[in-house]
Amino acid sequence: MINKTMIALLVTSLLFSALMASTEYHTSLQPTPDGKTTISWSIEESPDVPFEWGWTGEGAWIAEEGSLMTFRIDNISNIVEGTLHIGNFSVDTNDTTIARELVIGVWGVTPFFPGLLVPIGDANMENLNETARESAERVSGNYMNGTMSLSKKTIEVHDSDYECITFDYQQDSTGYGEPQITHLAYDLETGVLVWANTSYSFGTPYTLCLSLEMITPPSPNSVFALMGIAVVAVVSLIVIIKVRK
Repeated sequence: MINKTMIALLVTSLLFSALMASTEYHTSLQPTPDGKTTISWSIEESPDVPFEWGWTGEGAWIAEEGSLMTFRIDNISNIVEGTLHIGNFSVDTNDTTIARELVIGVWGVTPFFPGLLVPIGDANMENLNETARESAERVSGNYMNGTMSLSKKTIEVHDSDYECITFDYQQDSTGYGEPQITHLAYDLETGVLVWANTSYSFGTPYTLCLSLEMITPPSPNSVFALMGIAVVAVVSLIVIIKVRK
């Protein structure tokens, strides 16, 4: 009886762990047993030449202005993993890599890579703010030193208003090419990137401008399935407690 009880408790614990995992991210973004959320952005401006992705020959991407970039969220744990489609290019990747490759952040001594979605809540936002400031600090060895301004404001895209936290970064003059200038806005409710305008030139000019198009969550059936798992877990726990008494 003890062994069966222990197993049941372990199973219940795992179920609750799965349900409670990654609660730092908005529930609408969480993958469920029957579906995954896909986020779409309109590409307002894009480089007119291909840019390499990574350093191991994954390929190069080029996208037309007016097309959509999409990210399907496959897993949320310590990092957010999923499938990115941009222009001619698709890749299974994570949000940190996306931030680095598309320059949605600042690669300072302290990297600031918020990417396509960020954790929500006051504590997470404060950590994000601190990391943003540190990424642009004028300290020895930080070649991305510059000015980082933070604010909260209403951003309108595609006839929708979002209450956002914004990050405005201006790299100090580099003496070669054009310094990085990056403007980012994240919805305070969902943590999703609402607006991005980032540019630099290190030989080849790079500009990418994105605006949030839509968030497509899993179907309602997926939500009901998740609720069903939660109910089963709670009932199992109650039964176990009664049996042990």
